[in-house]
Amino acid sequence: MSLRQNLATNLRRIRAKREMSQDDFAALIDIHRTYLNHLEGAKRSPTIDVIEKMAARLDVSITDLLGDPRRGE
Repeated sequence: MSLRQNLATNLRRIRAKREMSQDDFAALIDIHRTYLNHLEGAKRSPTIDVIEKMAARLDVSITDLLGDPRRGE
């Protein structure tokens, strides 16, 4: 599994666990919801700055976002 796919799977899972909609989370990290949708669909790759924002707002490490999703949070 690629890092992009890991991010997509982990981001969807962690965001859903926090009960945040894509709209709410996108607004929280100051990106467009469509861009977030593309990240969660593994269609786009985020910048390091966006990865840092996502990890901070979800209160997880960057490793939690990019690591093997089979190991969980």
